[in-house]
Amino acid sequence: MSDAARLLAEIHAARALVRDAAATARPDHAGLWAHATRAPDGPVDLATVRAIRGDPATARRYRTMLGALAMAHAPLAAAASDGAILRRRVGAFALEILEAADGAPPLLVLRGESGQMPRVIEAWLGDETVRLDLGPAIEGAAVLALDPAVPDAALMGRMLRDPACAVFLL
Repeated sequence: MSDAARLLAEIHAARALVRDAAATARPDHAGLWAHATRAPDGPVDLATVRAIRGDPATARRYRTMLGALAMAHAPLAAAASDGAILRRRVGAFALEILEAADGAPPLLVLRGESGQMPRVIEAWLGDETVRLDLGPAIEGAAVLALDPAVPDAALMGRMLRDPACAVFLL
């Protein structure tokens, strides 16, 4: 084997070792906390996202943090739907998806019994996750358009319609 071929083989072996080490690296507590408390439109650490999606233990740690941060959460929610309206209880809050008949995008309406309303909603379904800002509440209700032209909003609407979706209100 020539020196060039041996050097190339060593480079490939080293690259594989580095790749394996990066794949097994778990984010520390501070990294998960930073990811859990990030703004919905803020930057995302892709290594943390990869670890959450690829490692069940890291995903459990992250979801435990979200549950501790959340004003309300439902790890698995039971949903009741009559076709036009989907309703779901998440702690002291009621989530409803109202379908518009005139072609307007559906609306997510969040109502709460307490004085303080969540500002962020995060939904998990399988490997998919989406986080959206709810905006300020008006007269005890936060309203969010689930516009199909906005990918994150459309994903949120699709996920919330599934009873297996976990919901965190932060």
